[in-house]
Amino acid sequence: MAIRALISPSPPSAEPGTILLETERLLIRRYMLSDAPALAEIANDPQVAAVMSDRFPSPYTVEDAETFIKDLNPQHDPSSPPEYPTTSGVFLKVAPAEGHHHTPAGDGLVLIGSLGVRPRADVFYRSWEIGYFLGRLFWGKGYGTEAVSAWARWMLETWPELLRIEAGRYSTNLRSGRVLEKSGFVFEGIKRSAVVKDGVVLDEVVYGLLRSDVEKEST
Repeated sequence: MAIRALISPSPPSAEPGTILLETERLLIRRYMLSDAPALAEIANDPQVAAVMSDRFPSPYTVEDAETFIKDLNPQHDPSSPPEYPTTSGVFLKVAPAEGHHHTPAGDGLVLIGSLGVRPRADVFYRSWEIGYFLGRLFWGKGYGTEAVSAWARWMLETWPELLRIEAGRYSTNLRSGRVLEKSGFVFEGIKRSAVVKDGVVLDEVVYGLLRSDVEKEST
């Protein structure tokens, strides 16, 4: 069976460091290996790991970050075109206030989080799933909503055949729910007892954003 993939009329480069989009305060680009120390700094936090899957290392070392970035090479997944966005870094364009130490990323920007996308396959190939996290020092500043909202709309614009973007959160992660709702995602339902995290059974709350939802915003 032929692999179904979405085609973009103007696909982004697959090269590490490629800038995918910018917002007023943020820049989203593909990771470079030199970003590993900055990624480890924001990811090595039990409060971040608590809302991630168990694939997310905790503690999170520089070596973990290097392995993660190397594995983002699109050639590791032959089922996806190399221009697909995979996981990218969210960078603050203006340095935070003095008194906070942050390891500069590969180009001197301040890495504050990650955005990922998992294209689905077979009959679901026109639906993509996103995930994200921000370093804890950057919570509560609107960066998550700014990044997720722009990221989702950029994907819909860049891949015209994409119909749907979905996201899920643990029932305990209320902050993520607020980010999704402010970004225009619609609550769609609850998968009861779908998650076991740190020995605790949790529900998964599911959200979706349709191309038609975004088109209605401009009418």
